[in-house]
Amino acid sequence: MSPQVMSSLRFVTTGWLSLVLLIVAPGHAAAHHSFTAEFTAEETASLTGTVQQVWFRNPHVRYVFSVKGEDGEEETWDARGSPVVWLARKGWTKNTIKVGDTVTFYGFLGKDGRRLLSIMTVTLEDGTKYVDRVPE
Repeated sequence: MSPQVMSSLRFVTTGWLSLVLLIVAPGHAAAHHSFTAEFTAEETASLTGTVQQVWFRNPHVRYVFSVKGEDGEEETWDARGSPVVWLARKGWTKNTIKVGDTVTFYGFLGKDGRRLLSIMTVTLEDGTKYVDRVPE
């Protein structure tokens, strides 16, 4: 191929790639929120429940768990932790907390009554405690 054809192909490829990134990237950027957008630093809670789902992947580890509400009905909560690499440095693995485990999550509550919890610590049934963030 001639240098002119190669240059044209590079230009077209770069243009298409840029267009794809412009379309895809905003969705990923909007999916990640700051702590203050979702949680309140004024309220903490300790909730014991059964783990329903585990997402041990970035941008943040998440555990969906169910607890008995004040009215005796089952409530579903979403506990969110730090990125995988941070937790791995503290000894957590994808098998630290598994579906079906009964655990106690302690952390900051979600804003506006949302059933969200920003994890500070997790205590397993056997008493083992994992720290995500040091309680303030």
